[in-house]
Amino acid sequence: MLHHRSISLTCLALAALAMCQRVDAQDSTATARLLNSDPQHLLEISQEHGNSITLSGIANFGQRDVREAPGNVQVITARQMQASGAKDLYEALQLVPGFSFALGGENAIGVGVHGSWAADGKVLFMLDGKPINENDLGSFNIAGRIPLENVDHIEVQLGPGSLMHGGYASLGVVNIVTRSADQGTSARASLRTGYSADQMTSTMESVSGAHRLSRDQDISYMVSFERGRRSNTLRQMPDSSLLNFADSTAMQAASFQLSYRWRGLKATMAYLQESYAVSDAAHSILSRDVILGLEYKAKVTRKMDVLLRLNHDDQLPWYRLDTSEPSLVAANTGNQRTSALGLLSYKPSTWLSFNLGTEGWHQHTTYTTRMPGAVFALNGKDAINMNDGAVFGEIELAGKPGILSGGYRFEGNDLAGQFASPRVAYSKILGPVNIKLSWSSAFKAPTVMNLNYGPPDEALKAEYATTKEAELGFRLGKSVSLTANVYDTQIKDPITYVNNPFTGERYINRDAAGSTGIDARFSVETKRTTVLAGFGTNDPVKTKATGELPADSAITGSLGLPATRAYLVLAWDVRPSFTLRGKAMWSSEVTSFQYTDNDPKALPAAVTLPTELVLNAGLTWRPGNSNRFSIAADCRNLLDNDRTLVSATTDVLTPYALNGRSYTLALSYKFVQ
Repeated sequence: MLHHRSISLTCLALAALAMCQRVDAQDSTATARLLNSDPQHLLEISQEHGNSITLSGIANFGQRDVREAPGNVQVITARQMQASGAKDLYEALQLVPGFSFALGGENAIGVGVHGSWAADGKVLFMLDGKPINENDLGSFNIAGRIPLENVDHIEVQLGPGSLMHGGYASLGVVNIVTRSADQGTSARASLRTGYSADQMTSTMESVSGAHRLSRDQDISYMVSFERGRRSNTLRQMPDSSLLNFADSTAMQAASFQLSYRWRGLKATMAYLQESYAVSDAAHSILSRDVILGLEYKAKVTRKMDVLLRLNHDDQLPWYRLDTSEPSLVAANTGNQRTSALGLLSYKPSTWLSFNLGTEGWHQHTTYTTRMPGAVFALNGKDAINMNDGAVFGEIELAGKPGILSGGYRFEGNDLAGQFASPRVAYSKILGPVNIKLSWSSAFKAPTVMNLNYGPPDEALKAEYATTKEAELGFRLGKSVSLTANVYDTQIKDPITYVNNPFTGERYINRDAAGSTGIDARFSVETKRTTVLAGFGTNDPVKTKATGELPADSAITGSLGLPATRAYLVLAWDVRPSFTLRGKAMWSSEVTSFQYTDNDPKALPAAVTLPTELVLNAGLTWRPGNSNRFSIAADCRNLLDNDRTLVSATTDVLTPYALNGRSYTLALSYKFVQ
């Protein structure tokens, strides 16, 4: 495990390097940096005067205005994250109206999309376009491995994304985009610490930077380390005992990212690691991800582009530490996945374009301990391989009537079967107004561990999500934006995790799931003011989850997730050196299964948590009106309400208590501009 002292030394070394470069950088004028910039990169920069980002490539092949991109696409900018006071990915994603959050196994925080629990590989998370879901279950724990200090923006697609991204994107896609030299040559050091319930929460240090080495070369990097506690809350349990989360949620996270570009060739490396104590157990969880990437972009002819990408991922997805319990130790796995992608884009005329691609990967998963019983049910061995290949393409017609596109993906997996994902989309911009219509079907392919813990007497089937969407948007200049998206998602054979005394842990196919609803977003961003508002509500499919709920349960639809959520963010630069901000977030009641007494024979009961209102406030001071040094102070949960994450499945987990009123202080200094 990476020790915090070595991380701190690395941070200091990079800080010193950045400071050494400061003199040379200051001698270079803005004009010189512009001349050194790659014109194609400048055309692809997705910022408008540092305010709203309009370009995204998350839902289509190539960069496109989000008003024309297929489906429900939202971009969260660094400015918006700062205006909301977000300190981590969990708080940044709260700016997505259709997202909600619940508790997964081992105290992991997972995401729900439009009322459907999307853990275990139903939302694809990417870092600069490279998948970072763990590959045994497909899940992604929304935690502290990716600090926001180096994030330029976050692209989110709310809805099926399998056409472009495959089997982890059945309900959505999140792409976290870090800063590059396109946003300017800079290096910065950041420090953040927190305090709640008379104790420190966590402390994070980071050093990051991006530098234009020449017209053809640039480099970016980030090193961070965080340690402390995830929660300091004291809660009374159903048996009247007290659980002090400050004693049982110790954590530390380490991250390192490095990227180097020479012309169309880009090499990247990322090391993401986090360990934390499980609050209601006597062990800890270690998650580690080492990602190596190589990408090449080239313009073959004036009308044809090619993209080649090669990635290798080495993971410890759910490694149990600090325990000698045989069942926990025997369940530890590790995996390696190597993937390759090729994409050809051809545009013979201004109104017609084609995109054709192929993708494949090989995965090797093994039990890391040679204990009796640590074998896969699929082959009776302690290691297993999975191979996957796909072809996909899309044709697009663009003209005065609008943009009409149609695409199809076919994918085959040697363990899970064959899958298909079609999509048809239309978009049109009429001055300040934009409209979108789309129909798509996406698949959630069973992972190695989904299959390993599948039904003993039948094969686990792929999950299919079919979505119909319509969007109406309005943009007034570059300052005001209003978007409303209505959707209907029907999920066939949803893959669901169940855990009960009769069947044990299993992944099964339910009959149906999904929801209908609306997402709405409003923003005003001027030179001194930021106003953000969002509202999302859904009506889940009313179907009894056979085999998942107790036989006498009257609950239908979603567990652990609110049906409605809304937020409001206000930030105002009172002076060039001083910013005030506030955030209000409201969510409707949530139902989950919990044990209500200490009787070991008692069955869990349905418990409903009330509506929740959270108020935050903060300020940022930039001494001397300088953008180099800033001090940010925030108070979260001003009302000191009890906040709890509960399970989104019938796996009756101990509710996870989030911090009450808490305070954070963050310092940031830019060495080079």
